[in-house]
Amino acid sequence: MPTKPSAINVAEVRARRRAAGLRSTETVLHVDEIALLDELKTRLGLGSRSDAVRLLIAKTDASSLTPADAAAFKGAA
Repeated sequence: MPTKPSAINVAEVRARRRAAGLRSTETVLHVDEIALLDELKTRLGLGSRSDAVRLLIAKTDASSLTPADAAAFKGAA
């Protein structure tokens, strides 16, 4: 049975991530969007959903996003 990571190990991981410029954020996603992240994670052998999100961001041309794209999400919460 796997052991829980110690507080020291967690702190070390967080310190390494911060040193690498990584930050944590809470994101609210639809179950279908989470399923897509899980599918990408599995298919591409990624380590986490966060890696899948980072890949999607890296492959997206942010300048191609429009106010109409953003409007599709208004009121969806």
